[in-house]
Amino acid sequence: MDILEIILKLILAVALGGLIGIEREASQKPAGFRTNILVCVGSAMMMSLAAGLVQGSSATPDTLIRMAAGVMTGIGFLGAGTIIQARGMVIGLTTATTIWVVAGLGLVIGAGYYLPALILTALIIATLVAFRKIEDVYLKKNIYHYHLKYQDAPDLLSRLRKLSFHHGIKLERLSIKKEGNLLVLNFSTIGSEEKEQQFNDGLMNLGQLEEFRVD
Repeated sequence: MDILEIILKLILAVALGGLIGIEREASQKPAGFRTNILVCVGSAMMMSLAAGLVQGSSATPDTLIRMAAGVMTGIGFLGAGTIIQARGMVIGLTTATTIWVVAGLGLVIGAGYYLPALILTALIIATLVAFRKIEDVYLKKNIYHYHLKYQDAPDLLSRLRKLSFHHGIKLERLSIKKEGNLLVLNFSTIGSEEKEQQFNDGLMNLGQLEEFRVD
């Protein structure tokens, strides 16, 4: 296999994996920009290696099938690490599935099917972006506006971000101001009632709470 062809495959894997990674990063997911690029590039390289071995007559054609199966199995374990079980709720299934599909995308690129790779990328992004909007409208997701007051603490914002990340909650229009020895936080979230209840419990224990209001 021509080394230039392999390089072009890896560049395409970086580009397409990066597009998906940007969406994941913007959604504050555990597997973001760099993770999706590395998964896609690694899968593309493994499949390119298998294809090169077959073309060089040092391996049988079923090497490609075994390589694809091995990659997808290994990525399954990586995806499992992004799934969190907390208080009866499972968080991270979409992220784990995205990693698995991006690995498949890398295999498609490594096998030389460039048009299907572009179509698959478009479908993945459409599912993650457009279908999320459908979920927000039709699957009982609500907008919550928070007005909180805590005793001033230097790491309060960091703890808030970690809490939202843990529960898969994206903070919108976050603002912070100081009133005497209090920190006033205002932000909005979008989510299901069950997820918001879990998030609210965490907010109660985030710091020394003085006022809690949700509209």
